[in-house]
Amino acid sequence: MNLSPEVCLLVADWGIGDHYIVGAFAEAVRRHHGVRIWLAGRPHLSFVGELYPAVERSIPWPADLDAQSMSAWKVEPGKVFYAHFPKLELMRAVGFRDFHFLDAYRCRLGLPATANPTRPRQPNGAEIAAAADLLRRHEREPGRTVLLSLEARTTPTDGVDAAFWTALAQDLEAEGLQVLVNAGPGTVVPEGLVGANLPLPLFRAVATAAGFFCSVRSGLSDLACDLRIPQVVVYPDVPYWAGHLRAGTTFERFGLTKVPHEITLRRGYDRAEVRAVASYFAARAPRLAAAAGAS
Repeated sequence: MNLSPEVCLLVADWGIGDHYIVGAFAEAVRRHHGVRIWLAGRPHLSFVGELYPAVERSIPWPADLDAQSMSAWKVEPGKVFYAHFPKLELMRAVGFRDFHFLDAYRCRLGLPATANPTRPRQPNGAEIAAAADLLRRHEREPGRTVLLSLEARTTPTDGVDAAFWTALAQDLEAEGLQVLVNAGPGTVVPEGLVGANLPLPLFRAVATAAGFFCSVRSGLSDLACDLRIPQVVVYPDVPYWAGHLRAGTTFERFGLTKVPHEITLRRGYDRAEVRAVASYFAARAPRLAAAAGAS
């Protein structure tokens, strides 16, 4: 692959969250290593690189090329660098003595512990208008809809079951909010809920237009974490690599201006825990709160 001598091509791998984090560290890599950044990854996730100003070019990585075998040993100009974890060696330390998922990426990218991810651009007006139209086509009102994300591909969801999402939807609707499930082709939407197969490049705009977002800890929660809307991230009470899922992946370590509200759902959770999530959203819906105060 021909690269400009000033460019390092970072190759992201695995899921949405991994691409988001590599893109978020692009500015730190550019500054620390003195290189220009191109970002390659899975074709359907090429849009992620376009969210970050430090990424000059975002390209799909060919499926028949082994990025690991082509990778340089470190980030350097004129080279391809595989920005995930060969044999998952650094992932095995996540959760051990406060070692966070972002720390694993700092190590892999040769960054100091003080390097912080940068936030991507917010959805623009045209994207939000298109997202609002999509919501209306599914009979959901922009600004009064809680977008739900039920699935994760590489993080556990044990215990955050269909009964939780069904009960949450009921409580949200009782608070005057509407609900829409992000439903990919293989998603099992709980009975009684409405799902929509949302285009990934428009996902951030749909969440913004909806007004609220609730998700299990997943790549989509990474993708949405910096959005300026009320969010709840639900962690199952489970181990993860060398520690606990929440400790190893919490958004409190992302350097965000506003961290999503995070909860750990106990095994054998009760309805009060579900109602607390619905109440969190209802308290942040200005029109609903004003109506309640006037009654």
